[in-house]
Amino acid sequence: MNMDLKDGDYIVITGYNTDDFYQDQFYRHLINKPTKVWDLGNRGVHLTHPYLDMVPFSDGLKYEKIESGEDLPSHKELKSLTQNLDKIMGREGKGELKNLRVKKIKKGKLKETIIKVLHEEEEEKKKSRANEKLTKIIDNLNNREIDFSMVEKLFGSIERFVSLVKDRGLIDLIDPFNRDFEDIQNSLLHTFVKNDPNFVYTIATTLLNGITKVGDDYYYDADYSELADLFKTRDFGPRVIEYILSGEYDPYEYGSYDTDDEYRDVYDNLDHYAKSVVDEHIVNELKAMETLKFSLYKRTPELFEEIAEEQGTEEEIKLTDEVIARLMTDKDSIRYLINLELDEVRGNLSSIYSTCYGDILSTQWYNDLWGELVGVVVDSKDGEDYSYQKSVWEKDGKRGTKTAYGRRYKVTKCLKDIIKGWLDVNQNKNGFNENTIEYFGNYISLIKDAMEYGPMDWLNVPRLDDYPDWREMNKCMSENVESYF
Repeated sequence: MNMDLKDGDYIVITGYNTDDFYQDQFYRHLINKPTKVWDLGNRGVHLTHPYLDMVPFSDGLKYEKIESGEDLPSHKELKSLTQNLDKIMGREGKGELKNLRVKKIKKGKLKETIIKVLHEEEEEKKKSRANEKLTKIIDNLNNREIDFSMVEKLFGSIERFVSLVKDRGLIDLIDPFNRDFEDIQNSLLHTFVKNDPNFVYTIATTLLNGITKVGDDYYYDADYSELADLFKTRDFGPRVIEYILSGEYDPYEYGSYDTDDEYRDVYDNLDHYAKSVVDEHIVNELKAMETLKFSLYKRTPELFEEIAEEQGTEEEIKLTDEVIARLMTDKDSIRYLINLELDEVRGNLSSIYSTCYGDILSTQWYNDLWGELVGVVVDSKDGEDYSYQKSVWEKDGKRGTKTAYGRRYKVTKCLKDIIKGWLDVNQNKNGFNENTIEYFGNYISLIKDAMEYGPMDWLNVPRLDDYPDWREMNKCMSENVESYF
């Protein structure tokens, strides 16, 4: 006998030589079950056996030792306990405790541990039998040998059936996209989503075009004309909304944003540095002119007449450095020069004004319209450009590929809300005469249906200002002066 064992120890046999006939006959009844060590002197070392009373110990046995304790079962109790184990497990003479972990058995707790493991084994057996029945029902369902009305009768509701199937780890055996289930597809998908809200993404990638998974997020490949159709139009038609959303809107196509007073609307609003750049240009132009003629019959600055009188001339002044310096300190003179005399300066300031006006206004409209979409249709207005290979016909008639470009927007959260909301409303609308998600085929079409029949509302075109924010205008004009002067 192994030197670490003594009379009265308890062990669990974990293995033996299956090629030995006698070992197989003796120990197959004891595998993974507790037994007691008996040292009977001249009769040798024996082990408690449920059917043979005792059997000899073999040095070839593999076992794990159980710490002894005062309340360990007696020889007779151990035999009875093991026999009951075999009967409960339905394998009389061959039952084994698969879940028994010898090293975790606490001292004096052998009997309680065996009873606990017996209960776990019996529960597993019941669960296995239940899973077999569920699997058979699912197979019959997939093969159309039974329908969901029968499932409803058996389980009380489809929701309860799917929940049970999910708990048993058999949910993958049901294919909710099976065309044979079209007559209950909405209710079936609704049940799947109730059991697992993230199943909406499986629905989206399976049934909706234009949805792409990138990493852990989902994106909509932008079609601005489709997005424009989601708005209730007011002053703007879908075509204009489409252009605004795309960021390619040209304000001059629909209106003119010119000024009739370049000094008031542009020069006077420039920051100190931008004004100095324009001033330098004005000075250079005046130096190149040498003289400045004016009419007393027009509303000219008083400083013009004052300088002419000093120079002894009428309706003309010589543009010396000193005179130019005096003109540049007089606001009325600068206004007159910009608005009526210096065509190039006036033209540049006018271009700066109209460019900033159109760019800022179109950006404001872009943000306002996308603001209606964000949180409802897309998660963010910050899209991303991407490239892909597109199949094309070559000139020689052969198939080829070329690089194409697109823009997509993240819709992970909105996608979930839209599909769940649509299924909540349409869970009972199934079959040939009702629309399923598969019928719509793409993301925007599904949204339109949700807007028309619930639970979503059509988007309103927000009030789009006719005038840009003056602070942004002043900043834009100052920043763009050096591009023109």
